[in-house]
Amino acid sequence: MKISIIKSIKNNSKSIILSTTAFWVVLLSWIIAAGNFNPLILPSPAQVFSALVELFESGKLQHHLFITLRRTFIGYFSAVIVGFLLALVLSKSFIFRKILRPVITVIQSTPPIIWLVLAVIWFGISDDFTPIFLIFVVSLPVIFINIFEGIKSIDIELIEMARVYNSSKKKIFFEIYLPSLIPYFLSALSIAFAFAWKSTIFAEYLGSASGVGFALSVANNNLETAELFAWAIILVLFMLIVEYVILQPLQTRVMRWRENE
Repeated sequence: MKISIIKSIKNNSKSIILSTTAFWVVLLSWIIAAGNFNPLILPSPAQVFSALVELFESGKLQHHLFITLRRTFIGYFSAVIVGFLLALVLSKSFIFRKILRPVITVIQSTPPIIWLVLAVIWFGISDDFTPIFLIFVVSLPVIFINIFEGIKSIDIELIEMARVYNSSKKKIFFEIYLPSLIPYFLSALSIAFAFAWKSTIFAEYLGSASGVGFALSVANNNLETAELFAWAIILVLFMLIVEYVILQPLQTRVMRWRENE
C-alpha cells in the first residue's frame, strides 16, 4: 500500500514538473517571438493579459461567456439525453434500428458547416437556435454510437442468467447494463463535450450576434489581435478545467466504484 502511494506521488510530481517546464518554455518562446513581430501579428503576453483584464472589467467576458456556456449546456445535455434513449431503443428494436441507424450515420458524416448553413437558413442569425441546433446535431452521433456499442458489448448470457433467476428489469439495468455502459458513457461525455464546445464557438462566430464566438469575430474584424488571443486563452483554459477538474476526476471515481461492485 505504502509503495503504491509513493509511486503515485512520484508520478504526480513528475507530471507537475513536466507541465510546469512546458508552460515556461512556451511562455518564454512567446515573449521572444513577440519582440520580433508587429503586435497586430503576435501580441506579447503582457498585452494579452492587459486585454484579459479589460474584458473582465468591462463585463464583456462574463456576459459573452455566460451566453456561450448556456447554449453549450442546453445543446449538449439535450444530445446526451436523446442519444442515450435512442441507443436503448435501437438496441431493443430491429425495425427502429434499420430505420434510424442510417439517419444517425448521415448526421455524423455531414460536415458541421453544412448544418450551420442550414441552421442559418431555417432560424436566421438567431441568438440561441442556430448554435444550440449545431451543438445538438454534432454531439448526438457521438453519444449514440458510444452507448450503442457499449450495449452491444454486454454479455447476453449474463442477462439470460439473470432472467432465469427472475431478476427484475430494474436490477438487471443497475447491476448489468449500467456497470458495463459506464466506460462508454464517460468516453462519450468527454468527446461529445469537446465537439459541443467547438461547435458553439463555430456557430457563434458565423451565425450569432452574441457569445464568445461572436466576440472573437468582432475582435478579428477590428484587428484587435491581443483581444483575440485573450478570448482564445479563455476557451483553452475552460476546456482544460472541464477535462482535468471535472471529467477525469469523475471518470476515476466512477471506475473505482465499478471495480468495487
